[in-house]
Amino acid sequence: METTPLSDGVHYLHGAVNCGLVETDSGLLAVDTGLDRGAANRLVRAAEELGRPLVAILNTHAHADHHGGNAQLVRRLGIPVYAPAVEEVVIREPRYEPVYLFGGAEPVGALVNKFLQAEPSPVDHVVRPGETVTIDGRKLEIVDLRGHSLAQVGVRADGVVFAADGFFGLEPLAKHGVPFLVDAGRMRESLLRLGGMKAEWFVPGHGPALDDPEATLAANVAALDRAFAWLEERLEQGPAGTEELLAEFGARFGLLLSNPGSYVLNRAALLGFLGTLEREGRAAVLLEGGRWLWARAE
Repeated sequence: METTPLSDGVHYLHGAVNCGLVETDSGLLAVDTGLDRGAANRLVRAAEELGRPLVAILNTHAHADHHGGNAQLVRRLGIPVYAPAVEEVVIREPRYEPVYLFGGAEPVGALVNKFLQAEPSPVDHVVRPGETVTIDGRKLEIVDLRGHSLAQVGVRADGVVFAADGFFGLEPLAKHGVPFLVDAGRMRESLLRLGGMKAEWFVPGHGPALDDPEATLAANVAALDRAFAWLEERLEQGPAGTEELLAEFGARFGLLLSNPGSYVLNRAALLGFLGTLEREGRAAVLLEGGRWLWARAE
């Protein structure tokens, strides 16, 4: 990870998963902690290079690659953790991530790994969208970025917005075809909200920091709209079950469906689109012959 200053007292570590370091009265606040102990240790080294201690963690959401370093930092430094309401439950009990991806049941062994289940971490303080919190003297705005996860937030520190997975850089977006999400409608709203924000820098969870995110945000919106359009067109052809739609969806957008982890993640994303269509009256649920089917709305 390379530490890059973005504005007065605000830095980010660019890597597979981006993290932030925000200067406070007595040290540094880490915005997200990466996937594992290695990522946590890199944060510690970055703080040492800046000559300031880590004094707190603020997680944007409860996916393992964003809070997997928490436990190591808490063990080493005894620092407090801040996290959004709802997301904090999974940070405390990471087993819930593979459980919900497996439909609420005890997951198969292939889903129990550090990519889907981080080490448990305490959460000392809960934050909520729309509020301004003060951590060790530093004021931070908590931004509603739901959609990628149920209650993801972004963090504005002066002129820098840490957007987490509210949007993806162009390279990771192209790699994955369709971004992971649990609510496509709310993710689209979050993208538009980011587009209306004024800031010097926007830092996604994956991809480089941007001083002008307009084209990248538009590409993210377009990716969602392509998936919505394909699904509505497909449902016009007749009802289909989730597994059938997933196979077709994967083939259309080049999604990896060859291992249990990628399979359940892409299924969740598909359901995030279908759930939005149903709530908006653009799709309907049918139960026929013991099968759950998706159909166009009449």
